[in-house]
Amino acid sequence: MSYTGLTGKVVVPGQPEYEQARQEYNIAINKYPCAIVYCFNSCDIANAILWSRKQGVKLRIRSGRHNYEGYSTGNRKLVIDTTLMNDIKVNTDDDTVEIQAGVRLGYLYERLYQCGYTFPGGTCPSVGISGLVLGGGIGLSTRYLGLTADSLLEAEMVDAEGNQLTVNDCCNPGLFWALRGAGGGNFGVVTRYKFRLKNVDKITLIQLRWDNDKSARLEFLRVWQKWLLNLDRRISAFGGIYKLGAWMNSFFYGCPEEARQILGPLLEIPGITLENIEYVDFIDAVKTIGEIYPEREAFKATGRFVHRHFSQSELVKFIDIIDKAPANNANSSIRVYSLGGAVRNVEVNETAFFDRQANYIIAITSSWERKKEASLHKKWVAAGFDYIYTVTLGSYINFPYNNLPNYEQAYYGAHVRRLQRIKKEYDPYNVFSFPQSIL
Repeated sequence: MSYTGLTGKVVVPGQPEYEQARQEYNIAINKYPCAIVYCFNSCDIANAILWSRKQGVKLRIRSGRHNYEGYSTGNRKLVIDTTLMNDIKVNTDDDTVEIQAGVRLGYLYERLYQCGYTFPGGTCPSVGISGLVLGGGIGLSTRYLGLTADSLLEAEMVDAEGNQLTVNDCCNPGLFWALRGAGGGNFGVVTRYKFRLKNVDKITLIQLRWDNDKSARLEFLRVWQKWLLNLDRRISAFGGIYKLGAWMNSFFYGCPEEARQILGPLLEIPGITLENIEYVDFIDAVKTIGEIYPEREAFKATGRFVHRHFSQSELVKFIDIIDKAPANNANSSIRVYSLGGAVRNVEVNETAFFDRQANYIIAITSSWERKKEASLHKKWVAAGFDYIYTVTLGSYINFPYNNLPNYEQAYYGAHVRRLQRIKKEYDPYNVFSFPQSIL
């Protein structure tokens, strides 16, 4: 195969760098692209798109390598990688930032905090900005600042013809609507983002654990769903249960004394083994949570939106599922991610992110260290998901699942038809396709 026409840094099979270059964050993804193009600019991206069309080679778009199902790579595919496009320009005059598509969250948080800003991003420092924002984007500032996509003011995208488009409320407004919640790999390669920012100094970091206490699991889930109902929007939380206990991590944009009052129902759950509620620099809170994540891992995971209260019998069923988990520690868990607050300030039809009225996301995840254990973990996730699917409505696109029935409806709800029309307008020949792309 001739690679003439490709520009940027091109890595192909047989080169020393190829083995590392083809790896995803999820070690369970094991694909062999025909070439990986590390692009320096939009011209390199346009050349890669045109080369793939000329050669008849399907392409994939990759930034942080964190797609759960590995849809950013593939066997015999051309991978367009934006890692080397990692420039950040902060404008303190109008409180905005321009971010290139390859920027990772850890680096972004550092740069912005140096200028006095927070950012409504996720918690894993190696996640790329592109996958996060184009799928909506949740984190520990979501209830206060909204989804990552809600702060997006403008984007630039290279389309299937190699043209560079400016995308905002005035230029290509339909595409701008679609990119905020359904943009990951469906319409083109987004190269730059512009976000509005909010100032921050210190916040309250919250870490709660109930280790070696099985009784805390059911109580945590029961308290959690009630606690969220009228929760102060300045607080966001991620938590979960595992075979032997429960935990919760949270950011509160206020002081510890006030946080402790808000946390009252959770602090009353018996058996608490860690109660860390401290006022810290925003960046220190980000780093503390970021350190939880491994550099890479093999896992299977997915998540669904919760719109209602679960009954006692439904909560008990979650405990039954976790009791069958293959790992005793948090490697096998059912997790919850708070929504509400600022997420509901944006009308459902204002962006492609459909499930704005959901109370939270519930996820099931399991990771393993030895290959021979993979099947056991995947079967447990599949069995747990089969039940979770029956008591929830809608799936989160940034937690994709390859066995999801009717995936377009699950990810995009009533927005599917509008997204399909926009897909045909900007990518009529389906150049940007992958196993769960918009059709």
